[in-house]
Amino acid sequence: MTRSLKSQYFTWLIFSCFLLFPLKRSVELPILIMAIGGGVLAYKYGRAFFREPAVKLFTLLFACIWLPILISFPDSYDLKKSGGTALVFIRLYLSGLFVIWALSKQNQVPLLVKLLAGLTAFWVVDALFQAATGHDLFGFAQIPARLNGVFGEAHLRLGGALPVLAPFLLLALRNQPALMLLAAAMTGAVVILAGSRGGWVSFGLVCVWLLFSETRRRGVPLWKMGAVAALIGLAGTFAAFENPGAKQRLDQTLLLFSGDEAKIDQALSLRWTLWKDAFAMIDAHPVNGVGARAFRYAYPEFAQPGDPFISIDEKSGRQTGAFYAHQIVVEVTTETGLIGLAGLGLFYWLLVRNWRLANQEQRIRSLPFAMGALAWVFPFNTHPAFYSAQWSVLIWLMIAMLCATLLPLQKTADTTSNMTGVMEELNNCHPGGARLLQL
Repeated sequence: MTRSLKSQYFTWLIFSCFLLFPLKRSVELPILIMAIGGGVLAYKYGRAFFREPAVKLFTLLFACIWLPILISFPDSYDLKKSGGTALVFIRLYLSGLFVIWALSKQNQVPLLVKLLAGLTAFWVVDALFQAATGHDLFGFAQIPARLNGVFGEAHLRLGGALPVLAPFLLLALRNQPALMLLAAAMTGAVVILAGSRGGWVSFGLVCVWLLFSETRRRGVPLWKMGAVAALIGLAGTFAAFENPGAKQRLDQTLLLFSGDEAKIDQALSLRWTLWKDAFAMIDAHPVNGVGARAFRYAYPEFAQPGDPFISIDEKSGRQTGAFYAHQIVVEVTTETGLIGLAGLGLFYWLLVRNWRLANQEQRIRSLPFAMGALAWVFPFNTHPAFYSAQWSVLIWLMIAMLCATLLPLQKTADTTSNMTGVMEELNNCHPGGARLLQL
């Protein structure tokens, strides 16, 4: 690695993961590069690096989720799937170590926030263009009654991903309240039109947290800020629900209050049927579950006659069911059992505890990352697949960035020389870093 290489390059490498996120598996290339970098750090500077609070926290958070995945393997309904999941998850840990190191130079955090804010703004503008014309800026046609923007026409991911990145755009405009409220209304309209009701809840959480944060920061009475935000939100929501697809999703959601089980199941897009079968799996395999990512293969054994999710896999000829439980707590408990549920509970406790122990400066610096993490892992919501290759990349990058900004590398007597050596060698002349760059 030459001396001309600057730390900004590492920040751009992290950003490229989000830039490539809509392009299916292409995000794995920067993840691979960062995983190799994380491996170099772990091997060369092990103890000094792992004593850092941010690395300790990230390691504990990862262990809370990964160890139950590993324990679910021995009696999984699909050994290959569960074993492969446990193996490939390691890349997320190693790349997270790289992220923590790369963001140890705190002047890189504002650059990353600006890049993510710009990317979020582009996603919003692109989706609104699609809503107005039927095609986004890249020519992707609107899926019937759903916006999906840069994510194309194959998978509905915009509604789940946008709330995770929305805090970067909104907080980038926090010194311009009018623009921030306008951006919130436009982003909210896109989230609504994307049709993911889990995304609606996620974005709502971001807005509520932002509202409380801004009222405290500005010393403005909560009711005044809330009234302005509510008026803008209502106007944006009313405009969005003029779209037939969004209105249909709202009408479907309101069936939750019908009191009729069949209509409640319809309101939940048949997830009540899905969750009943998931509870049967938990009852039969309470300790370590049916195996990580093996939900679809266990499902037929527990499904009721006429279950709409049952199908035959064209490649294997094997009977399968729904891919996952669509709810993080149910998914984790079903696939990794009570061990996984305990790990998930500890995961939440560690996040909340470290946030509460952080000082004001640390909270301000890590706020957009904390909001993004909350938008995804909030337990009382519906979720994309927690263990899936693509979504797990998004959430673990966000968790790593949260750890890096909440607990920046300390300049204590026993770690300064070691960590300075890490940064200088990898930035300037370390041969392992050179091999990493050549990739």
